Amino acid sequence: MQTITISKEFKRSTTKAILSIAFFVLVYLLLIIAAIALTIVCGYAGIMLIAVKPMILTIMVGIGLIGMGVLLIFFLIKFIFSKNETDNSHLIEITREQQPQLFTFIDDIVKEVNTDFPKKVYISSQVNASVFYDSGFWSMFFPVKKNLHIGLGLMNAVTVNEFKGILAHEFGHFSQRSMKVGSYVYNVNYVLHNMLHDNTGYSNIISRWASISGYFSIFVAGGIKLIGGIQWVLGNVYKVVNINYMALSREMEFHADEVAANVAGPEALATSLVRLDLANHALNTVLDFYAGKIEHNIKPDDIFAQHHFVMSHSGHEYGLHFEHGLPQVTLATKNRFNKSKLAFDDQWASHPSDNDRIKRLELLNIKVENTDNRPALDLFVNVEKIRTEVTGNLFSGIEYTAATTVHAAHDFNTEFELARAKNLLPKKYNNFYDDLPLAPVNLDKLSLTDRTFSEKELFSQNSVNLVYEIKGIEYDLSVIRRIESGEVTLTSFDYEGIRYNRHSTYQLIPSLQAILLDKKLELDEHSRKIYAYYLNSSQAKGLINEYKEKYRMYQHNHKNLENNIALLTEMYNLTEFTNQSTPYEVIEANIEKVYNKEKELKEAIKSLTEDATFISLNDTKANEAFKVYLELDKPYFSNPVYNDPALRILFSALHYYNVTIHNIDFKFKKDFLDFQATLNNN
Repeated sequence: MQTITISKEFKRSTTKAILSIAFFVLVYLLLIIAAIALTIVCGYAGIMLIAVKPMILTIMVGIGLIGMGVLLIFFLIKFIFSKNETDNSHLIEITREQQPQLFTFIDDIVKEVNTDFPKKVYISSQVNASVFYDSGFWSMFFPVKKNLHIGLGLMNAVTVNEFKGILAHEFGHFSQRSMKVGSYVYNVNYVLHNMLHDNTGYSNIISRWASISGYFSIFVAGGIKLIGGIQWVLGNVYKVVNINYMALSREMEFHADEVAANVAGPEALATSLVRLDLANHALNTVLDFYAGKIEHNIKPDDIFAQHHFVMSHSGHEYGLHFEHGLPQVTLATKNRFNKSKLAFDDQWASHPSDNDRIKRLELLNIKVENTDNRPALDLFVNVEKIRTEVTGNLFSGIEYTAATTVHAAHDFNTEFELARAKNLLPKKYNNFYDDLPLAPVNLDKLSLTDRTFSEKELFSQNSVNLVYEIKGIEYDLSVIRRIESGEVTLTSFDYEGIRYNRHSTYQLIPSLQAILLDKKLELDEHSRKIYAYYLNSSQAKGLINEYKEKYRMYQHNHKNLENNIALLTEMYNLTEFTNQSTPYEVIEANIEKVYNKEKELKEAIKSLTEDATFISLNDTKANEAFKVYLELDKPYFSNPVYNDPALRILFSALHYYNVTIHNIDFKFKKDFLDFQATLNNN
């Protein structure tokens, strides 16, 4: 492997990350010194007060002063007494004796990268591979052996050579001295998180202390104010540490990519990189499918057959080219519907964008011979047993109500295709309607004389691009408005290659609003052409009245959807306080508002359950959630505690109401578009 030079940006990012950690240590030591000094002053004042005039009042005030100082010191060191346990129950360790072929494969990569073999190798179901280690206080000072985690969902989606590139990338991290900086940042973050967020036990201690005496509660209140100031300081330190480390992390990814390119070739890493989103989506689709089978006590014995089927099925739907049995995703296909023209460096991102990584890889003039394009899972001995074991571990935490039935892959394939067909719009539309509600048009006033265009022209790629250009501008405007308001902190950003800062957004926003309006008018005009075209077709077939009725039913229901979304939004806003720390009297006032508004919600849900369209959906989970909610007759709050079971019933009903109204809207939309597609079969 050729020598890889460390870039100036890498060195600069490493230096900034180290300096930010040093900054944290300095600030923390100053806070400790200040807390100790305050404790000494409070202790001296308390003792002198008692000594000068010993009585109940001075004794209580003196103890309160001493206690306030002690509570401050304890707050700053309480992270020492907390436990940090990592849950690795989703991982299965494998050994060289069990998998000699895979371990030999790893040996070769380790030698080529010139790093150490991992301490342990684990497998899971995930579409991922990663380096991890037990990071504790002592890991900052002594070498720690790293572990390797390999996801079978990843191996199921790549070739042996692509897998080689992915592992070489991970081992590239093994060889990075800057990984030590990561250990320091991890521990700094652990300390900061403990003091900023993990305060339940500490709050209980000070509450008990304050409840002993009204005198103590006064000093506890003062201590809480001081702690709030400390947290404000540490919160800003957290930003400094992590912004600098994230910049380093992105450079570490570029460096590891170059290592991988030297081992397996740039193309191997690039092709697998853009396919992983599709693979991850496919695995989540399969998991969602089997989540719906829990109540029927059905589960798979090998989820990876289903995973590969869904990934291939999606590849065919998107019209992707296949090589070596895998869909070949490209940046162009991945970004087909992303028309955003906004560009900026995300300072909180730990990884560079796929676009940036692939651009860097393309600049590397590296050739690798003898690529192995077998499925990566072929590296396992007795792969069927491994797949079954990982699947069993994945489903081991689910509580079934009876003995389970194994769901065969061919049964899954059949059910999946049937379910998918119910949610797919005709291909002739070329994804034009996928994210687009049907435009409101008065069909009776459309001219039926003009039919000089064809279906292919109506749903050309230019027409589809218009839909997603509008979505891109809407997204860009929302982000730029957040930048203007200060909600998103950026020093500058690019739009269509022109540099802007927060104070120059006033020039860009009106311009984008005007462009957006023009694009929407263009889309409206195009939609009228589409309706006119199909009105002609429906008239020729004697189906014009049916065409208009289906369109009217969709628009009527879509109007209901908008009203129902408004009701849902209001309910979610009214119940937001349940996730916050709120005074009792405020809770009671807010709960009363919820009770008043949910009368409307219950009426809406009751009407929905009696609607023929909802009944036709045959959604047993939604039905049960609505039934339990409509029968609920318990308060959400009984001072001083929430009724958590009742709140769970409410939020379950809100969730299923949201899902159901969108499912019904799509049902009417699909019914209309399916009918429209049959009007011209040329």
